[in-house]
Amino acid sequence: MEKVWEELKKIDAQAEQIRSEAQTDAKEIVNLAQKESEELLVNSKKYAQQEAQQLYEETVEEANRRGDQQLEANRKATEHLSERGQKRMEKASSTIVSAVIGET
Repeated sequence: MEKVWEELKKIDAQAEQIRSEAQTDAKEIVNLAQKESEELLVNSKKYAQQEAQQLYEETVEEANRRGDQQLEANRKATEHLSERGQKRMEKASSTIVSAVIGET
């Protein structure tokens, strides 16, 4: 009986050691998971900032491109209107000169 009792104590001590090691391992796993999740959060923030910066730069480039296109369209329209105005001015001048010469 004494031998059985000693064997049970050994088994109980081993079980306690296994439980203690498992608890220590579990704490380490939780700490590691916490650390990794914090790193992922930091990396996610960095990635989001990079993506936002890239989107901002692309938006600025697109706005500049559209602005340049609009400036070119405005330049062409101005040139066209100026040419029309010049032609009308020439016609008006010619009409006025003809009217003055014809009346004299």
